[in-house]
This record gives sequence, C-alpha cells and structure tokens, in this order.
Amino acid sequence: MRAHVPLSLIFTTLVSVSCGSDSSFSIVLRDADDIQVLTPEEVTALRAKASVTISDGTTPADEVASPSEGTDDTIPLNQDDRPAELKLFDAFSKFRGCVEDSGETIRGNLQDPNNPAYQDPKYLELIQKCAARSDIVNVLSEVAATRASLTPEQIEDRNVAFKLLSECLKKRGWKIESATDEQGLISPTRFESADGDLDERDINQCLTETGINEAIENSQ
Repeated sequence: MRAHVPLSLIFTTLVSVSCGSDSSFSIVLRDADDIQVLTPEEVTALRAKASVTISDGTTPADEVASPSEGTDDTIPLNQDDRPAELKLFDAFSKFRGCVEDSGETIRGNLQDPNNPAYQDPKYLELIQKCAARSDIVNVLSEVAATRASLTPEQIEDRNVAFKLLSECLKKRGWKIESATDEQGLISPTRFESADGDLDERDINQCLTETGINEAIENSQ
C-alpha cells in the first residue's frame, strides 16, 4: 500500500465486476474514467462508520477478537477502516498491476461479453486471478453502498471539488470530459494525462495545490 495516497481521491466506478459460478465469470472494467472527491467531513464520517473486516474466508470475524474483550470495543485483527472508495483505488491499482505484471494488458472493452479477449482461456483465468487477489468484488459492494447514500449537499461538495481538480489537471495537459449522472454527480467520461495514462503524481500535486489535501489533513 502506498504511504501517501490522498484520501480525497475517489474512484467511484473504475471497475464494475459481477461474479457467478466458477465456470461463469464476467468482469466489467474501464480505465480510470470516473473520479469523485470526498470532502473532509465525508472522510471523517466514513471512517466512523467503517466496520468491514477483510479476511481470508476461513475464520469468522467474531472469532478473531479475544473472548475477554467487550463486543463494543473489539477490533478485528484484519479490519480495514479506510473509506470504501480509497480501498477501490488501491484495488484497481492492484488489479491493473497484476495484469501488467503477467505481461498482459486490458484488452478492449471488458464490459462487452462478446469481447474476443474472452475467447482466450488463459487471459480469462488471469482476469479471474487478478480480481481475486485485489479483492475488487467485495470493495465494489462497499462503494456502491456509499454512493447510494450520498445527500444532495455531499453531491454538490464532491462536484465542486472535482471541478477544482479537473481545472488543475487540464493545465497539465490532461484530457478530461464529463457528464452528470442520475444522482447529479459529475462523472468523467474521459480522464487521462497527456500520454494517455493515469499519472498519480499529477493528481497528488493538484490535490495539494487546490488545498484539498490540506483540508483533509486538518480534519483528521
């Protein structure tokens, strides 16, 4: 995990994954084209609400804590209390890294069930493996729940912050196009740096220049 990934960087619909039986697996994946920004208040609220335990599936969460501890004060050993969207940011990075480390790339539109890439059993196996290693399916469930509960005020705050971030990135040559979804959230339809990649350094610098990072640090 990176040491200084900004909490305000929110990937809300980077990836959409659905998983069926072992013999039927589909994954919907786009490049980093949907980014939202959390306000300091939202970060604090999400941290307070977070109670998700990431385990290997072999030990129930209620068996992790010591029996002598009270229920209200028990903290599972593997609990990850970061905002769900930040976990998605890491999960997507891990997923993409897993694919690239295997000498592959994201082939075409994985949202399309007729994508020729799915005809390659080895590629499909790789996608399954990387999705499992990144825990992206579980993280997506958390993100969906978080996004569905946004208030109109939170949506407006995110939109304002995203506009500030976009303006800064465009000055660095980024290509950003956006649309407004049914909730009123501004959701990028194109989000890439001048070289067509996702330059985290540019993002981090713009988060600092716009004051978003400082606001989040002061809220902690």
